[in-house]
Amino acid sequence: MCGTLFFSTVMNPKQTLRTQMLAKRMAMSAAAQTIAATAVARHFADHPILAYAPSFAGYRAMRGEVSVNEIFTLMRKYNKATALPRMISPESALMFHVWQPGDELERHALGVEEPLASAAEIIPDIILTPLVAFDATGGRLGYGGGYYDRTMHALRAHENPPLFIGVAYSLQEVAEVPFEATDARLDGILTEHGVSMF
Repeated sequence: MCGTLFFSTVMNPKQTLRTQMLAKRMAMSAAAQTIAATAVARHFADHPILAYAPSFAGYRAMRGEVSVNEIFTLMRKYNKATALPRMISPESALMFHVWQPGDELERHALGVEEPLASAAEIIPDIILTPLVAFDATGGRLGYGGGYYDRTMHALRAHENPPLFIGVAYSLQEVAEVPFEATDARLDGILTEHGVSMF
């Protein structure tokens, strides 16, 4: 039994870390999550790179992720182009479609809320990126589908690539995220304590 557990841990360090960090995040109280989301929005609005970018994409929080709804609300008065991602296929990069609070959403088969396919496509200047764990070098652990890794690799080939800014609670930071050749690092991290660029 011990040998089996050891083998599993060695062979699947990402899954082991993912399980631990998801449990840690889900243990947060609703009040703590709300306070953190408000702080994250404030730090976004106060940051010279993030706040003044002409456009940004967020995400619809699920499974205890930091909500970025307040960022959309704070930025609305500046008439920025704002967007959410759509999943095209399990092998494709994400596509970003214009969306702002109040616009219609539809639910993907995986349960994620997405903008309508008929909404205009854009490549945002800032892409707020959900995650399960992160480290001080920009390492990011997601849910294992590879959607954001593929998106980072694809969009960084553009002449003016967007900045991928991870959004997380500070408790999601770890000493080192297991990193593979197909993984991509974040450009920065936004938590309730502030913004750090890598």
